[in-house]
Order: sequence, then structure tokens, then C-alpha cells
Amino acid sequence: MADDTYPWSGDFNDLSPEDQRTVAHLVVRGKAVDGTVDDLSARLKRTRCVALIRVKDGNRIVAAAAWKRPGTAYRQSKFKAANAPIAGFEAAPELGYIVRAADMQGRQLSGGLVDAIIQHITEPTFATTGSNTIRNHLERVGFKRVGRDFAGNNGMLSLWTIAP
Repeated sequence: MADDTYPWSGDFNDLSPEDQRTVAHLVVRGKAVDGTVDDLSARLKRTRCVALIRVKDGNRIVAAAAWKRPGTAYRQSKFKAANAPIAGFEAAPELGYIVRAADMQGRQLSGGLVDAIIQHITEPTFATTGSNTIRNHLERVGFKRVGRDFAGNNGMLSLWTIAP
């Protein structure tokens, strides 16, 4: 993580309304999810925790990730698409929405986000990604790749699990 930034993680609902909106905008602009900022804000309020990276000068939020509570059908669809057994992950939360501001590309912020979320993970959790960078971070913190790659909305995805 860059020296001019710092991480924060905790309950999304503890953030100011302005910061909540900023996080929702980042996730929508980062194309981590389909939907509007308002739709996403409601979903973020139900997350287990979020991780942010802020720039020290001005305190601007420039990257975000979440440990989220996906629906049963969504979770089942990811394991089925990967042809991976879901046993032990039937109610698992998901590490996701790993995004950064466009002007922060190449700043190596995603590792800090994954590190911040992993500190909160206390139960079996899964993640999906099409990014080699995120795959490397997931593997580094103990996630294991399971099943086969599968088609997502923006390319091929892989499924990762961890059972602390």
C-alpha cells in the first residue's frame, strides 16, 4: 500500500452518510456490481464489514472492499458454475466489491483491502474473481482455489474459499 494512504475497516453503518455514498459510488463505478448507488447502499448496510483505503491528504476514500452477505441463490450459483461442492459453505459470506478509484490504478491498494477484511473473517467464506492480482492476494492470505473457471459478466472467474 502506498505511503500516502491508510486503511480502515469496520461496520459500514459507522461511516458518515457521505462516506457511505462515496463507497457505493466506488463500487458501482468499479463495475463490481450491477445496479444503482441507492441499491448498492442498501446492500452495503447489510455487510459484515467493509475495508477502505483513504488518502492521508484530504482523507478521500480511494478503494473499498466488503465482507458481504450474499443471497442463497447467488451463492449456490457460483459454486454450481465452478462445479465445486458447496458443503461447509451453504451459508458462507463473500469477500467482494474490491474496487479502487480510477486515478489510483497501479498503486497496489487491493492487497491492503484483502488484508483488512481477512482480519474480520471468522467463518467459512468465499470469493470470486477474474483478476490475477486479486487471486494472488487471496492465495497469500489462505484462500484456496476450488472447482473450475467459469464465465462471469466481464470474463472468466475463479472461485476461492477459506475456512478459518
